[in-house]
Amino acid sequence: MAGSSSAITLVPASQQTPESLDSEMAAFLTEVKTIFDAEKLSSSDQIARLFRPGAKYFNMNPFEVLGLSHTASVDDVRRAYRRMSVQVHPDKNPGNDLAAPAFEIIKEAHDRLDDPERFAFCARICAAAQDAVERKVAKEKKRLRKEGASEVVPEDDPATMELQIKVMISRMFAEFEQRKAQLAERDKEMQKRAKQEQAEKEFMEALQKKEQKMWEKSRQKRVNGWRAWAGGSSSKTISKIPNKVKEERRKDGTSGYNEAQDERGESYKEDWP
Repeated sequence: MAGSSSAITLVPASQQTPESLDSEMAAFLTEVKTIFDAEKLSSSDQIARLFRPGAKYFNMNPFEVLGLSHTASVDDVRRAYRRMSVQVHPDKNPGNDLAAPAFEIIKEAHDRLDDPERFAFCARICAAAQDAVERKVAKEKKRLRKEGASEVVPEDDPATMELQIKVMISRMFAEFEQRKAQLAERDKEMQKRAKQEQAEKEFMEALQKKEQKMWEKSRQKRVNGWRAWAGGSSSKTISKIPNKVKEERRKDGTSGYNEAQDERGESYKEDWP
């Protein structure tokens, strides 16, 4: 079984919540010493079992929820679910407000173990927990042997060994849930960041399109303005061409300066040498 534990990645000790501060774990460690035979419990006791002190840790183990050993088979899971789902069903327990949530807890445990891959994962956690306890017991026996003391330990009793394995299984499921919560929070932050980046990207693209549209619009205005200016300039140029001066005539009909200018026009001759 040594190889089974290597497949499980546990939460680093630095990230774990100290058990001394966890009242739920303390309640679990006290309550776990009480052994229930789930098949012999009444409906009300079955429901109460799912909400006993330390239920937070008990119910992390789907085998425990269904009242099964961690070595149970798929068929054992289905039989236990059929029996317990009827026992705790709200219709069978009118007036018991815990019946509905108890039914959901049982259904969730069944759905988890009814999936082959998830069943295999839960079985690996249980196997790793058993391996960890067996290693701990072997280490303790080795220490006693070196000291020349008796190698008898409490875990030599099958019931005590089973109890220690059950505690270790719950601890490993708790660590798994903690790791899952950490990953979920990380994914949430990553999704939040991705959404923000996507929003920024879409905004910049929309801004670019708007600026391009405005540029095209202003470009057309500039073209129209240039055309208007060009058209106005040519018409003004043409309009500035002086009108042809009407040729004046003398009284006798010949061309030349008018009568008032005749004498002035001839006066320049006086300056000739």
